[in-house]
Amino acid sequence: MRLFLILFLASFAFANDFYRHPQNGAKNYSESWDYVFVLDNGAKAYVNYTWMNVPGQGWKIGTQLSIWNLNGKSTSVGRQYPTERFKEEKGKNTINIKDEYLMENLPGKGHRVLFTADKNGKFFLDLKFTSADPAQIPNENVFNIDGQKYGLYVHIPYGRIEGRIGINNDTIDVKGYGYMDHSWLTDAATNMIARSLLFTGQNKDRIAGRINIGPKGEILGYAIYKGAPVLPAEILEDESTYNPKKFPKELTIKWKNEEIAPLKFEVKSQERFSILAYADGFAARQAMKIQMGEIFYLRGRAQTQHWGRVDWVLSGK
Repeated sequence: MRLFLILFLASFAFANDFYRHPQNGAKNYSESWDYVFVLDNGAKAYVNYTWMNVPGQGWKIGTQLSIWNLNGKSTSVGRQYPTERFKEEKGKNTINIKDEYLMENLPGKGHRVLFTADKNGKFFLDLKFTSADPAQIPNENVFNIDGQKYGLYVHIPYGRIEGRIGINNDTIDVKGYGYMDHSWLTDAATNMIARSLLFTGQNKDRIAGRINIGPKGEILGYAIYKGAPVLPAEILEDESTYNPKKFPKELTIKWKNEEIAPLKFEVKSQERFSILAYADGFAARQAMKIQMGEIFYLRGRAQTQHWGRVDWVLSGK
């Protein structure tokens, strides 16, 4: 009975972490649900749902889909909606945005992601996890910088996925694997995070997670290795402490558990774009640029010495 109660409480805690967290009056609060899908045909897809305070517009729900090299096609689309379109249907274990975007069933086996958009084309993604490594949330998953907080929950470090993806009239069945995490900040991301690195691997040991670097070199985040969380000890470029004010040519992450091999790779991107491309309208883009600056995303794939193929996303100014 005691073991059952412990497992139940742990599952209940993970379930609560899936839903939106209280803002507690934070003016620049933001919260994101991020997915990376690496398909067996070599393509990739990225989905992001974000609760945010948009400069000049107030609170918004942002939705964003990117597809890379699906039958030779790459595309991206973003939309924004008022927050009343965001509904948590806890009886159905579902987060619903305007009935066009869903995160259905709690993260794990059976978790489903739906994205539909009709903006400069028609876009469709409907994927379900057919298996999933268990969520791992260490005690150190809420980090502090100058009195502000950042929380990270790696809900699905790795899981097989299948479903359909469509660009305009070209919709195909796909299979592959996916990663999902959920994060929140009590201050503007640019005030707390200079660089953010998300990564997911495919070899038998697998390493996946998100590591962020604060403006003064603070390290926030964790990874999952062999089903257990691991914390970063230092981040290097060319054997020296990485300066987060610029994009690196290569990165090395060393872990507090020194028995775990470092994650080292060259930062050669397959994609590079500005987040301003997803703002709705010229005025919104200008307001975001003035308040936050221009944030760039780099996405790539690296063949590493210890971890095999690793797909990564690196963002920052």
